[in-house]
Amino acid sequence: MDKRIEHVLPGEILAADITDRAGRLLFPKGATLTESAIAALRQRGVTDLVVVGEKVPLNAELLEKATERARKYYSGHDLGKSPGPILLGLRTEAEAQRMERGLPPLLRDCRKPVGPVQSPSELPVFCLDSFEPPQLSAVAHELNLALLAPEPSSQRIVEIIGRSPGLTVRLLRLVNTPIYGFQGKVETVSRAVTIVGLREVGMLASSLLMVEQFGVIPKSVIEMRTFIEHCLGCALASKALAEATGLAEAEQAFVAGLLHDIGRLYFFTSFPERSRYCIDNALKHERPLMTEESLFFGVDHSRMGLRLLDEWGMPAALSQAVGAHHDPMQAEEPGLAGVVHLADVLVHAMGLGCSGACGPPEARPEVMDLVPVGPDQLADIAARIENQLGAIVAAFE
Repeated sequence: MDKRIEHVLPGEILAADITDRAGRLLFPKGATLTESAIAALRQRGVTDLVVVGEKVPLNAELLEKATERARKYYSGHDLGKSPGPILLGLRTEAEAQRMERGLPPLLRDCRKPVGPVQSPSELPVFCLDSFEPPQLSAVAHELNLALLAPEPSSQRIVEIIGRSPGLTVRLLRLVNTPIYGFQGKVETVSRAVTIVGLREVGMLASSLLMVEQFGVIPKSVIEMRTFIEHCLGCALASKALAEATGLAEAEQAFVAGLLHDIGRLYFFTSFPERSRYCIDNALKHERPLMTEESLFFGVDHSRMGLRLLDEWGMPAALSQAVGAHHDPMQAEEPGLAGVVHLADVLVHAMGLGCSGACGPPEARPEVMDLVPVGPDQLADIAARIENQLGAIVAAFE
């Protein structure tokens, strides 16, 4: 939608890049405009820009079919309590938009079992009593140690990140995505540290390394891209919820959202066959994937994520948030876990990516008291992350 700058309101999202007369990028597509950003554009002589327009109303027949699909997705869930109504609405809208474009239903990635499904007792013995986590790379290990120092050294952390050209490229791609909305391009890690913050950049780099630790999920389990989309959607939603509530630092919430399913990533990459049987059994018996994880692995993915992060020496608040993201009240400090929990159920409702689970996680009503956001705020956050996700996924490829 084309708009004169005097008609643009704070919170609107750019639908196209804004450049100056020399062709230098001022604001990227997907950036959320603030009052100061609008003022800066006026000072630079920008008079017209393109923002994301209002969604076209969907016809009644299509909405009825989409609502039926959405209710089927949330079968067995109590949608009468908050955040149930907003989740149903988001799922209905997501299904309706797919139907309007002639695309298959959102549950397309959840395949029915092929042939008989094996039970845990029919598979080779699996025991976590002697569990040893995968060894982090030397760069990741040194980076985590440097971040845990009482007074981390900026020079030291920049030097460690710089040892990995691939990590440097991915980190700078991430910092230059619309979620930060910086004017101009951030071209060095030291510049990123100055703008974003030392611990924040260090934690982002560390989380990138941990996600890469396990390699690629075999396609026999699920598509790696859809898994990454889900994790990044949760990271964006966690960051937005942290900013809206003040319950956690925004970058800490982003990292917690990105890593919330790292236990499942470990299962999928280290034990793909057992993971496939686990998913098939969940489909066959129409049970949550977490229930099957406990049967097939002796622990569900959230507890496995907690064990991994603890073994790698990550901050306790982060590992607890990952370990309790399905039941935030179990965490000693439930604020961050509550943010990640709400982000997770929001992203599932929107159908962003796939975590391997074909049904939605249980949305705990008590979290709405812990994370005080209203339906309008959740809808706004959903719209923002939907517009940002494409750019941030590209930074991870």
